[in-house]
Amino acid sequence: MPEYQFLGETNAITYDAFGYTVMKKYVDVADLILHPEKLALASAPNTPLSSFTGFDGTAGAVLNLFHIPAGTIVTKMGMYIQAADSATTTTIALGDGTSTAGFMAAEALDGAGHSMTIVTDAYGTDLVCGVAYSAADTLDALFAVATAISAKLHFWAQVFKGFDITSVV
Repeated sequence: MPEYQFLGETNAITYDAFGYTVMKKYVDVADLILHPEKLALASAPNTPLSSFTGFDGTAGAVLNLFHIPAGTIVTKMGMYIQAADSATTTTIALGDGTSTAGFMAAEALDGAGHSMTIVTDAYGTDLVCGVAYSAADTLDALFAVATAISAKLHFWAQVFKGFDITSVV
């Protein structure tokens, strides 16, 4: 399963002393095909790709959307499909390193629309308040069924820094 990320990205959350932060990412798949140097393999995050043909859903391609540090609490995650993918059977799920569909089960990329976290997804009904991360992780998009080649997608996650695990009292 190929795992991609945007070139050089690392763990980061904008600090907001008043509470939540909304992380946002716009992904234009056709633009990434034209400019593969914007992407890297997650295993070599500082080495730009020299070629890219789309997110191969038949191989279960993963795109790391947001790198989050330990102590982060994610309360919601979602996406908006600005432009449908021309490979109309392509699906996308939102999750993390524990569950590829933890935040959103597979949705078709065949039409404009939006989807977001619901409490009946893989993390279950007990996680209405969110998921707390004791170790750094990534929030990911999992492409399946067919190769995404033209979708325009907006992703977001509502997060806050819940605790600092480096502090010991």
